[in-house]
Amino acid sequence: MGKSPPQNFHRIVHALATLQHFGVVVVAVGVRGVLRQKFFKPLQRQLQFIGGRVFLRNAVHAKVVRGFRGVQLLQLLKSGFGFHAHSVAGRNSFARVPWIARRRYLCGMGTLLAILRFTSARRLPARWPAKTLALWVLSAFALFGCLDETYIKEDRTDKRAKTLKLTHHVGGTQDCVLVNQGVWYVGFGSQLLVLEGRGKKIIRSEHATPSGEGGSITDLALWHGDLIGVISGDAVTRWDISAPLMPLLIDIVTSKELGIRPRSIRVVNNTLYIAGDGGIVRASDGEKFLAGESITSKVVETKFGLAVPVSRRVQLLENNKFIGAASSLEPLPASAGLPGGFAFALIGKEGATVGLMNAELREVVGEPIRGMFQKLTIANGRLWAIFDTEIVSWEMNSGKLELPVYTAVKGARDLSPLSDNLYAVTGSFGRGVFHLNADKDGEGDSFTDAVREPGRLEQALFDGRRVLAGSAEGFWLYPIRGKPTMSDKSVSLSTIPDIKVAMPWAEAQIEKGDGDPLTFDDGKSIHFKSANAEADWELPPNVFACVLASVDGELWVGHTDGITVLRSSSANDSATPSTGAPPTQESLVIVKRGELRLPGPVLWIYPLRTGQGAVWVSHFGGMGVAEFTPDEPSLQPVSKSSSSSTLN
Repeated sequence: MGKSPPQNFHRIVHALATLQHFGVVVVAVGVRGVLRQKFFKPLQRQLQFIGGRVFLRNAVHAKVVRGFRGVQLLQLLKSGFGFHAHSVAGRNSFARVPWIARRRYLCGMGTLLAILRFTSARRLPARWPAKTLALWVLSAFALFGCLDETYIKEDRTDKRAKTLKLTHHVGGTQDCVLVNQGVWYVGFGSQLLVLEGRGKKIIRSEHATPSGEGGSITDLALWHGDLIGVISGDAVTRWDISAPLMPLLIDIVTSKELGIRPRSIRVVNNTLYIAGDGGIVRASDGEKFLAGESITSKVVETKFGLAVPVSRRVQLLENNKFIGAASSLEPLPASAGLPGGFAFALIGKEGATVGLMNAELREVVGEPIRGMFQKLTIANGRLWAIFDTEIVSWEMNSGKLELPVYTAVKGARDLSPLSDNLYAVTGSFGRGVFHLNADKDGEGDSFTDAVREPGRLEQALFDGRRVLAGSAEGFWLYPIRGKPTMSDKSVSLSTIPDIKVAMPWAEAQIEKGDGDPLTFDDGKSIHFKSANAEADWELPPNVFACVLASVDGELWVGHTDGITVLRSSSANDSATPSTGAPPTQESLVIVKRGELRLPGPVLWIYPLRTGQGAVWVSHFGGMGVAEFTPDEPSLQPVSKSSSSSTLN
């Protein structure tokens, strides 16, 4: 006689015997489920119930779905094996139904229950029959088949529409500063910074335009109690500063509405004049002067009428008549001793001559200074000439320049008085407070309260994770999407910006022009050459290409106004070209996929390892990351542009 199974075993078997009918039914269902899983296409997604939540898992992200909606539940109930998960996943795919997975676990347990009931109907012999053992083995296979959760290969590419966006930006040049009632207003890229006191802490930051969609704020002026700003080349803005620490953007006039690309502003006799590429516009009525001229200087009133320096020639607005030679003019205060006279700067090849002119615009006194001229201004009765490596100031008495002060500072762009002795200075180095004479806070001819920024970047290296870039003003280490820090390291060998690159569909090269420096046509177009055709792509007026990069089979062009992404298209379908694919016809059609407006010029573009984007480095605009990301609704309110071309 063989041994009987343990008594506890019989108790368990008889307790489970009541589930015989349930077990037999589930065995049948389990066989059906195994056949479906083995002979039908496996599901591409998997849902897991944890608590009361459903976790959707794929290669892109994990998303918590707190419950099915009525339509989704109806789809789930109608499906015998899986349901279409478009409404949950947002794309065409399938998901495994969780209650089906539970049923498979039950089918395996039911199989075991049925076999246990069959074998417990009589006492087991000493040696179990081969039939019984075979049933146990088959039940194990059924259980394993029900528990199989194998994934299959699928296309998990994100098919959503994407646009080029500025996803990270650090540094840049603080181009202009205006101090009013102790409050600093600083143009920093497309931001208007509001500071007070010594300017260490930012009180408020206002974006004149969304990031990546506008140029830098390069000039500021007060008019009718409001703050007027120039977004270089793009627009003129107006802020209400009745609450000095909380400027409110109340108007913006675009370059298209103005008819020019604005570069500078000046208030003359309570009238605002806007100068730029295309001429000068009077803000009150929109009348244009000197149409077609490229003007960066400011309008002044002379004894001959309103005039402006155009390059090195001073011309009248009314009739374009030449009346003198200067690159920049500033009206003199009465204390200078030259009634109706001007301070002037005349830019040369290696520097500029700075001095004084009488009312007839004839030079009275001048002093040559080496370096790149930036700005001429008068503050607290002193004349200030700002160069890229130093600031020079003089006292003005009886038509003479006296007691000059030479202050070595790299990267200064603008200056505004805080008091009789203190001056706010901004530039590519950042910002700081200049002490003209010694006081309780420091020595004379010195800076305090400096806030540094990576502004002037003339050399750069990239190792795939970090950018090391800088100039004589200092070097910065920028981890991708991180905070830049000043580095003791320097770059002896910089990456040379590429002007010729190869892509799967064509080669691209920046055109060098005719070689004549007076025609300014170097970098005005990109030449493409494929196996079957050639084409040229022209940049906008006064925009020049600096670097090319191939990113995911597309051409990224860094230029003086930012970044433009180009790709090929067939002549019949220019709206939806295939990335990286050669054109289907012999003609080569170039289309623009995206662009960013950035403070330029952009000198380096490094593709990201993850694709769909690049790290960029600008000469005076800092560093950052640009990527193609899915379109999402913006939560940032955008000020509406003015409906007219005038500021009243």
